Amino acid sequence: MVPAVCCLDEPGDWASELTTRGIPVVALGRRAGFHPSLAAQLAGLARRVGASVIHCHHYSPYVYSALATILNRRCGLVFTEHGRLSDAVPSRKRRVVNPWLARIPGAIIAVSADLKRHMVAEGFPERRVEVIYNGIAAGARAGVHDRAAVRASLGLPPDAFVAGSVARLDLVKNLASLLQAHASVLTAIPDARLVVVGTGPEQASLEARARELGIGERVLFAGYRADARRVMSAFDVYVNCSTYEGVSLTILEAMAAGLPVVATTVGGNPEVVVDGETGLLVPARGVPPLAAAIAALGSDPQRSRQMGEAGRRRVESAFSIERMVDEYRREYERHARV
Repeated sequence: MVPAVCCLDEPGDWASELTTRGIPVVALGRRAGFHPSLAAQLAGLARRVGASVIHCHHYSPYVYSALATILNRRCGLVFTEHGRLSDAVPSRKRRVVNPWLARIPGAIIAVSADLKRHMVAEGFPERRVEVIYNGIAAGARAGVHDRAAVRASLGLPPDAFVAGSVARLDLVKNLASLLQAHASVLTAIPDARLVVVGTGPEQASLEARARELGIGERVLFAGYRADARRVMSAFDVYVNCSTYEGVSLTILEAMAAGLPVVATTVGGNPEVVVDGETGLLVPARGVPPLAAAIAALGSDPQRSRQMGEAGRRRVESAFSIERMVDEYRREYERHARV
């Protein structure tokens, strides 16, 4: 059976790649507000493609998909929550609605134990929420020539210390703190560079902030890159300074690339990054500790390499794509309706 992909809003960046592989992509063009008719459209789409399971990602798709499985009794439900938009207190409205939604049969999955705790605080019964960690394909390690070529393509000095981050340029990623931290790093490592890969609503303000800090020439906003893993080969340290994360795929990609990671102690980050072994953990929104951690790794290449190697091993042993796929396959088999 060929899977089908449904977008509540508009087709995303991957839609064309999916369609070229023969996977249909349907966009429902959701308007602002709650529209129960979307659940009916999802139920109808599931019937047309012969789906026995709807796998929904994030909360809004879950609400509509849960309702769709009531309308289409031949379709099971698997829900994965990947993270939170902020570190705000649990939603009062969700605490009321979620116990009712949890009565609808299906799998309810969090990508980290921390996220599970938050979902329970928002009204999901603890016994209903499982944890399945994200996984990636570790892939081949980049070589010295790859590193040199990427640095040349980005206009980076071949021997400079480079910290990098790959993220949507959004407030939850707290990249303004990374810019402030980089200004401090430059006092210890004057030739250091910062590379930020990604686009988003905060791009203009972040670029302006870099100029205000007087570090514009030491920061590269590289935009969206389909080859983000390859770009990481130019980095010496990977930085995640989010105010919330589930289990960050870009942190896993960085660890697979053999990079030490500096990350905030939020969400699932401490479940992935082993402090002092595969990287350094720092408090969220704490600019001085963030700058100190980056500078410490920049000043100790041997320690950085050891952490990077340990991170690579951790991805291979605990966060492989094979393990994740196998766990989800079991959920599909358990909840599919035929």
